[in-house]
Amino acid sequence: MAMSFKKPFRAVPVRLSPAYLARQRRDARMTLALRLLAVLAVGLVAALSLHWFRSEPAAPPPPEPVIVEARIGTPEPVVRERPMSAAELDAQQPSAGGGHATVPVEGGIVRNQATATVFRDCRAAWAAGAAPIYRGQPGYDVSMDGDLDGIACEPVRR
Repeated sequence: MAMSFKKPFRAVPVRLSPAYLARQRRDARMTLALRLLAVLAVGLVAALSLHWFRSEPAAPPPPEPVIVEARIGTPEPVVRERPMSAAELDAQQPSAGGGHATVPVEGGIVRNQATATVFRDCRAAWAAGAAPIYRGQPGYDVSMDGDLDGIACEPVRR
């Protein structure tokens, strides 16, 4: 049998000097401080770049509203008269002879010698059998055209 002359290895604990331990602690604190500073710097750069890229140019502030003081009086009531029909307007016009012309009225139909037949209202036009009256036809009047579509005295759709 062969003999071995190797001795088993036994490590002897090494006692570190206090100066060496103090330098290791100082280096560890310095490394930690540098790492924190680097993280803060990276965060600051990222925040500023995001703000710079996302922000739009500052718009000028809107102008302040101008306040104008005005005296407000009580409004006068508006008196609305019913619109005059063509027959009433024709009756107000002077005739060719210089005086006022008298216009004969027969059952709601106003007959004028100078113009064609004009109806006082839609009831008279329906009674005469002339309704509906289209724009351009004799007897058409805007006052009888309720929706101003060019058809006076049109039947009511239900």
